[in-house]
Amino acid sequence: MSEMTASAPAAQTKKKPGILGGAMIVAGTSIGAGMFALPVYSAGMWFAVSMAMMALVWFCAYSSSLYLTEASLNYKDGASYATIAEDTLGKVGKILATGTVAFVCFILTYAYISGGSSVVGQTLGNTLGLQLGHSGSALLFTLVLATVVIAGSRAVDRVATIMLGGMALTFFGSTSMLAGNASVDTLFPGIGLAEPLPYLWIAIPVLVTSFGFHGTVPSLVKHYQKDARRTRLALLVGTMLTMLVYVVWQLAIMGNVPRDQFSEVIAQGGNVATLISAVGQSTDVSGVEAALMLFGNLALASSFIGVALGLQDLIKDLLKLSDSLVDSAKAAAITFLPALLLCMAMPHGFITAIGFAALAASVFVLVLPALMARVLRQRKIDNGFQTSGGMLRLNFVLGFGVLAVLVEIVHLMGLLPKFG
Repeated sequence: MSEMTASAPAAQTKKKPGILGGAMIVAGTSIGAGMFALPVYSAGMWFAVSMAMMALVWFCAYSSSLYLTEASLNYKDGASYATIAEDTLGKVGKILATGTVAFVCFILTYAYISGGSSVVGQTLGNTLGLQLGHSGSALLFTLVLATVVIAGSRAVDRVATIMLGGMALTFFGSTSMLAGNASVDTLFPGIGLAEPLPYLWIAIPVLVTSFGFHGTVPSLVKHYQKDARRTRLALLVGTMLTMLVYVVWQLAIMGNVPRDQFSEVIAQGGNVATLISAVGQSTDVSGVEAALMLFGNLALASSFIGVALGLQDLIKDLLKLSDSLVDSAKAAAITFLPALLLCMAMPHGFITAIGFAALAASVFVLVLPALMARVLRQRKIDNGFQTSGGMLRLNFVLGFGVLAVLVEIVHLMGLLPKFG
């Protein structure tokens, strides 16, 4: 069924951008170092159930991006997510939108330092025999990449482009080797449904976070000159590409590392280097651990500079800081020092931090877009586009978002069953 209930605005004379470019923005924003948390959080429910849950989360995340498209079409070009939230949901909406973004950016900055330091430390130890320790590795990782972020968006753009090319090569290289070595018996160990089902709850918010591209939707609407059809297709292709990458990733990891071995990975904190080591110990495929380690370094570095740049810009905006040397130093200190110090105090917090990020991301990705579209529908504003499925689909997505938030709160309280 088409998502369009009315024809898109007439094509403008200016040639509109292609679908693939927008789809790559969606996929590039979603896919990152957080994917290392997916097998760890999915270990309890394992491959088959995790695929079903991922399909459900994809549907909800794609739907919520359409609701945000609905909302964005009512505003002038350049209106941000926070602006739309304030107009539809009031000051509370703006606070939630800004607060969740700030929290996710901060907690992911810490998570990527934690994960990055573990991979950098192991890489230096394996290749050069250097033992920097957790604090030394965290300091090295942060100093090198913070320099890129402080240099500005152009530097980040250039470095990130190179890293993304390397990520693509190492991802496809390592996953093709692992997928070719995957065992059907490892993927489907015959555990039935009763045993893995209790563990699916803990994974829901993290799966939602893995499709967290929604901050780019207003920009995509502007990019496509308010052409709802092209925006919708870019969102569809981008989210499906994201899901395909995650399916291949889960198959490659879970097809080689038996379910019971994840207990040890989780017991050691579930950090990136720990997972990569488990993969290397579970397969005799030559070079796969080195390829995964390189992919991990690039994924964590590129995700870190992207998130840190967003956090630094947000801090400058909130505190009304200029681009002067003094103000830039203040913004950099607020951006990096708290996360670095927290990582030195809690070096193995990658998986825990992803869980905290999932709480705020569930609000940003699912709850707020559905609420904004609901308010605008109540105002009976016709912009020529409305997502199919009526209020039934909208309320389902909203309810699933609320469920994800509640599940993560219960998880953080230690009341959900944990695998391992």
